[in-house]
Amino acid sequence: MAEKVVSNPVQAQFDEFPYPNVPIEQTVTDNLALFANSLTTARYLRDRKVVLPEGKVMLNAGCGSGWETLVLATANPGARYVGVDISPESVKLAKQRFKFHKIENASFHVMDITDMTALGEEFDFIACNDVLYLLDDPVAGLKGMRQVLKPDGIIRTNVHSLYQRQFIFNMQDAMELLGVMDEPAAKAVPLLREVMEALTDASFVKSHWNGDAIKTTGGILANFLLRSDKGFTVPQVFEMLRQAGLEFISMVNWQQWKVERVLTKPVPYTMRQINKLSEEQKLHFIELVFPNMTRLIDFWCGHPGVPKAEPFTNDEWWNGTVQAHPLLVRLDAKQAFLNAIRDNGPVNINGWPGAEGNITIDPFSVRWLVDVFGPLPVPVQSLVHKTMEIMDWTQEEAFSQVLANLKFLEERLVILLNSPLR
Repeated sequence: MAEKVVSNPVQAQFDEFPYPNVPIEQTVTDNLALFANSLTTARYLRDRKVVLPEGKVMLNAGCGSGWETLVLATANPGARYVGVDISPESVKLAKQRFKFHKIENASFHVMDITDMTALGEEFDFIACNDVLYLLDDPVAGLKGMRQVLKPDGIIRTNVHSLYQRQFIFNMQDAMELLGVMDEPAAKAVPLLREVMEALTDASFVKSHWNGDAIKTTGGILANFLLRSDKGFTVPQVFEMLRQAGLEFISMVNWQQWKVERVLTKPVPYTMRQINKLSEEQKLHFIELVFPNMTRLIDFWCGHPGVPKAEPFTNDEWWNGTVQAHPLLVRLDAKQAFLNAIRDNGPVNINGWPGAEGNITIDPFSVRWLVDVFGPLPVPVQSLVHKTMEIMDWTQEEAFSQVLANLKFLEERLVILLNSPLR
């Protein structure tokens, strides 16, 4: 297959400094990134079905130096991986990275993501991270991914938040006025540093000049000197999806995008009005009142007409089996339960993928939940019977207790339900 090279300022920047600048030998340890790039996570959130990655085909659109592709591969073991990028130097590094990690079921191509039909195949999952906001036409990028997405496939992609990143955009425009954006990175970076160090601390722009990471060459190039960078609002994202023939599924960090996360006190009138809003309007309300919440508007989308699954009924719970998210099984989360049983203590799942907030599982629940974190699904009825044995409860009492705990954990995708009734 002939490789198509596209030359533009963005390509020039990433040929000079391939991104992200992560050592080839480094392994992936960011569990939240693995959770967000997991096919199982996305498909369960939409379909409420456990879909495993084995045998599936994954695409990393805008793979850069291959680090994001390695995240995708680590999150989805047993799949096949394809990476594309406009930067030949980045693709060269991506190939070296996968050769070092001995991942053979992968291929990389120099290609524009607005037209990937030359790949000749469709994908179960497409990851496109930190790319769309660099395109002259983000809708064309979305259309390019839609063209190669399977009917039930899912895209994980994102754009920069206009509100959160406004002061960085200000600095990019200021550097444009000075001609710095047209200079090669080796010259532009020290010029940017001089201006930022001289800028008064009273400037809101200077407030973004905090932390060692953003002051590195990579941090500067990915922020203050990022060419073609653009910001978006939620309504703009939804409009782009409509133009591209795609449909919004969910925010990747959906638990942050909850009204109750933003409003911490009762506001009856406001809540009555918010409940009348569409999903798009609710999300827009949140970004307006909490503009500094997140750098990225990070979301899953797919073909229109694939319905989101309704919550499980009690009958579906009673007749189903449950299992921990595969990522938690691979992280050996069960050991935390075994240690807690040994010590007759609780399990704190704070920091686990999906488990936002300080969540503690009490010592009693630990004893009947432990098997759920093993490699095989467990019938809900067996958990009920185990609870009855421990507490001498009736079946109705035990099911009520088990169901309340499982629903709480399932809402956070810590555990997943397999229902034979669907």
